[in-house]
Amino acid sequence: MDTFSETQRFRQWWLWALLGLASVVTIVPLVTTEARDEPVAWGGVIVLGLIGVLLYTWRLDTRLDAEGIHYRVFPVVPWRTIPWSDVNAMTVEQYSFVGYGIRLGFDGWVYNVAGNQGLRIVRNKNRVITIGTQRPYELRSFLQQHPVAH
Repeated sequence: MDTFSETQRFRQWWLWALLGLASVVTIVPLVTTEARDEPVAWGGVIVLGLIGVLLYTWRLDTRLDAEGIHYRVFPVVPWRTIPWSDVNAMTVEQYSFVGYGIRLGFDGWVYNVAGNQGLRIVRNKNRVITIGTQRPYELRSFLQQHPVAH
């Protein structure tokens, strides 16, 4: 069986523009006033820097192979595997905007980095996981070519 692999990252221009604007709004007053001499005043800059590093390194990795569906959200969620025997149904579908990151909603867990398309997996006991994808056509084609995958 072939594999389908996808890696997604936070690379939306508006996200980085917002982080840059927040940095400017935080740093300019510090360097133009006496506050620059107070170590505690730099806390906001440090927090923004940590958020920037987290967003830059954050990625959603997905892999479908003979064993099952593997996914992780680096650096916060380690690799997890859903074996094919635990999959009742799955579809590649478009959904309304659910936000970015990791979310538990009324319809189960959602892992999303960008966009509004994902692999909706209904597991045994009707547990649902949706994993976002930026390559819905390729993923749908992979599922059609590999019937064991659904």
